[in-house]
Amino acid sequence: MNISALSTLLVRRKLSGTARAWFVMAFLLTLVIRLYYCAQAPDDTSDLYRHLGFTSHFFENPAVFYKLLPSQFPHEFWSQFWTEIGYIYPPLALLFFAVFGTLGAGLFWVKLTLTLFDLGSAFLIARATSWWAGLLVFSAPVTIWYTSHEGQYESFVTFLVVLAVLSARSGRWLWTGAAFMLALQTKQLALLVAPYLLYEIFLRRHLEPRKAVVGFLIGFFATFLPFAPFYWCRHDLWLLPLQNQENLLNPFYWPLFWRKGVMEHFEDVSLIRIVWNEVVTTIPLALLLVFTTRGSWQKRIPQALPSIMFWIMIKSMAWVMNWYVILIPGLTLSLWRHRRWLIVLLVFYWLQCGQQVSSYLGDDDYEEGGTITRFQKSLWHCNYRAVEPPDWTKTE
Repeated sequence: MNISALSTLLVRRKLSGTARAWFVMAFLLTLVIRLYYCAQAPDDTSDLYRHLGFTSHFFENPAVFYKLLPSQFPHEFWSQFWTEIGYIYPPLALLFFAVFGTLGAGLFWVKLTLTLFDLGSAFLIARATSWWAGLLVFSAPVTIWYTSHEGQYESFVTFLVVLAVLSARSGRWLWTGAAFMLALQTKQLALLVAPYLLYEIFLRRHLEPRKAVVGFLIGFFATFLPFAPFYWCRHDLWLLPLQNQENLLNPFYWPLFWRKGVMEHFEDVSLIRIVWNEVVTTIPLALLLVFTTRGSWQKRIPQALPSIMFWIMIKSMAWVMNWYVILIPGLTLSLWRHRRWLIVLLVFYWLQCGQQVSSYLGDDDYEEGGTITRFQKSLWHCNYRAVEPPDWTKTE
């Protein structure tokens, strides 16, 4: 497979005058669109408002927070979303939203901060690979929509994974361990980058594995200490997201149409979207498998394994949301030694669907008009703990 022919124009670090002009225009256009979306009310998901409302109660009694249910706050607007599911996200995600929610910051400021994480990841990836790679990351429709418009927080996780990969690349093991632990305390999917980190520690010939292990473990466990009380109060905290797997929805599921019950994973997903998803998720997996055969398997498999495991997991789980794929750039960065392969994989990342793109493929899934109106009123500031009148579901 001639990867060179697909990526030669994108892999160069230095830009010519014309290329620089196109790059700047594309970046500025993306930035304007993303800032505009930050100032729009989410209309695809209610997660951001629920995060802020739920975590606004954290500082009232931190010890019991992970045992609370939204149904215990029946007169607050956020509690109507997933009423019987408690807060299932790791401590750093909780603290991130708790600061904004407690201060009454509006949705715009949270989405802007998450957009800056995307910008940071794009910049770091650009410096490590090529500026076009950074642009692919920053301008991908899936993250433009789900980060800047909807306020999903995967960009935070991706930024920390990128920091962990680049710290390992430069041999800064204390920072690698710290960044990896922070990523794990943000979302469990960050665990997938572990094979690459182990490869850098044990298989890089010019390093001293013992020194690398010691530095990594110091950073890892020292960073964990502030989060230890959360796990003391709720021992199964890190496993809480598994309860979502009792539900059934996965727009990326394996295309096993002949198997009974498989189409249940694609509820309300149009056929054209199903086909699109299968193409842009199966081809990267096939490319990664080919990559592992083009050299020393001992070196290539650990570099490709984070992305391979991600796609196998995403395509196999019962409950998967569209925005999970925002983590791809961080996991793909483990192939930084092979920039042409990395660029091609980022092109397929760019082709992943955001909801706005999906709407052109026949998918429409929006919140109710009254809910969107409430989100619009909460863009700049909001008292998430405000008590609503008894008939608030009707007045909205």
